[in-house]
Amino acid sequence: MRRLHELPQTRDLAAFVAVVEDGGFAEAARRLNTAPSTLSRTVSRLESVLGVTLLRRTTRSIEMTPEGRELREAARGILERTEALADIGAGSRSPRGPLRVNAPVPFVLHALAPRLAGFRAAWPDVALTLDMTDSLVDLIEAHADVAIRFGPLPDSAMLHRRLGHTPWKLVAAPGYLDRTGWPGSPGELSDFEQVRFAAPEHINVLKFRDLPAPVTPRPAIVAGNGEAARHLVLGGLGLARFSEFMVAGDLAEGRLVELFPGALEAEPLEITALYLTRASGLRRLAVFLDWLEESLRAP
Repeated sequence: MRRLHELPQTRDLAAFVAVVEDGGFAEAARRLNTAPSTLSRTVSRLESVLGVTLLRRTTRSIEMTPEGRELREAARGILERTEALADIGAGSRSPRGPLRVNAPVPFVLHALAPRLAGFRAAWPDVALTLDMTDSLVDLIEAHADVAIRFGPLPDSAMLHRRLGHTPWKLVAAPGYLDRTGWPGSPGELSDFEQVRFAAPEHINVLKFRDLPAPVTPRPAIVAGNGEAARHLVLGGLGLARFSEFMVAGDLAEGRLVELFPGALEAEPLEITALYLTRASGLRRLAVFLDWLEESLRAP
């Protein structure tokens, strides 16, 4: 068995993981507020202790060796358990430390941002960073502790937790309907214009419970993301369907109106948190997920 002084140190493992996940010494050094040369010496020390080459260095990039990839996975587990031990040592002390959250742009703007003051008041020592992207991210490459996503999940080894669901709303601006006429039945919507989503296509399909086939309004314009589509609908370019959290404020303030409430045939959209570290082992992640699930249930 190796003596304690011959084992890799936790701080060295953390530095190695940072270099790998940031894609280089300079990038990791900026994030950790240290010098690239310091990180280079740290990795060299690890290689000396372990007796293997972990990184192949060039002037422009780094590449992990097979031993480096194996160490990265082992090091992440060690660092996660170390954080869990620190939480145990903290006892009843409030959770603290950084927590990076990745979520779609509309969810951050309409669901998270209006509620986050409550989380900050309850857990002031948790330092949140919010990243916004509508695509499924690699949590390691994105440096994210948790990602919020909607709809069916791809097969994944990531841990996940269902946070709730949101129904769909078919909406239009009152000014648009005043100009074109208000539809008397879902079947009449084929005479109207639709703001379409570039992807996924199923959002553009309008099925109604009493109609045998989907209704297809004329396409007015195609939007690359949900927030763009919402603004186009607010601008009077046509109708579209959105998850409720995106348009709840617009409906309450009268900027949009719902068309044929309860008639749209569409399964509610599942809201899921994806993460790599067990929430039970990282208290700041656990309290964030508990808070988010509870806040999404509130009206």
